[in-house]
Amino acid sequence: MKVLFITTNYPTEKQPQFGIFVKEQKESLEALGVECDVFYSNGKENGGAKEHIKSIGRLFKYLLKNKYDVIHCHHVISGLILILSGGALFNKCILSYQNDPSREMGNFIFHFVYLFFNKIITKNKSKKYSRYKKVVYLPNGVNAAFFKPMDKTECRKQLNLALDQIHILYMDSNKGTRTQKRKDRYEETLTILKQQEHYENINSVELTTTPRELIPLYMNACDIHLLSSDFEGSPNSVKECLCCNTPVVSTDVGNVRDMIGDIEGCYVSQSFTAEELAKGVKYGLQYSQNNRFRGRELFLKKEYAIEIVAKKLSDLYKNISSPHKN
Repeated sequence: MKVLFITTNYPTEKQPQFGIFVKEQKESLEALGVECDVFYSNGKENGGAKEHIKSIGRLFKYLLKNKYDVIHCHHVISGLILILSGGALFNKCILSYQNDPSREMGNFIFHFVYLFFNKIITKNKSKKYSRYKKVVYLPNGVNAAFFKPMDKTECRKQLNLALDQIHILYMDSNKGTRTQKRKDRYEETLTILKQQEHYENINSVELTTTPRELIPLYMNACDIHLLSSDFEGSPNSVKECLCCNTPVVSTDVGNVRDMIGDIEGCYVSQSFTAEELAKGVKYGLQYSQNNRFRGRELFLKKEYAIEIVAKKLSDLYKNISSPHKN
């Protein structure tokens, strides 16, 4: 089977972490024998919307010369590029949303692209969209062989992090440009822990452009991963931390509750206040500091391993590419 990924986020030399999950999904499918090519509209480095407009013509010419069993668009902008190129009219195609559709160009665009795609993948179980026949819930998988538990003390030594501090992890692969991540709420939570709860030895560990090979070290070195976002799809950092046996405290966004809501030592806040997130951090620290957290095993039972997700995605490709299915 031959598949084309169309994407507006993909790793480059300048941005090695940007869209890394798309690259990893491609590699997981290739391990199953699926042949994957990538058409990248690099608006991040080449002028934003202007680059995406240019990509419409480039894609039209590309598809005249290259044929695929399935075209898989990542992010709704990629889907619009495919539609405007005319390629969606003559190919079996899938669109993956990265956030809830209401947060990714809105309901009108959802209903528009719905007309052209055979399947639409969402990363969270939105009641609003799951009732549509074409919608499939399939979050990204996690590489559990790469993200694995390691000795916390040794990781801290390698990273020159103090051995006697409480390290709280904040992650944003887009260098802090996404206001939805609510860095201000994260900082307010730490202030409450220091000033009101008297955790004076708290240290903030903030990852943005960190090399991929170091991220498991940081996750293992930290006591808690704190996610303070206003909205998400299916945050990869949550999956990665759980595979490293690092507790997660989060606002109730995306599919976070499905991932960690029943895992002892993790905490999903009922509200979006820093006060409740601080309460969650206090709870999680009881498990991380006493080596009691066992989230990895429970989490992987939910079939988030990248190999399992790749198999489900491959089956979806086969389903829509069959001449008797749509």
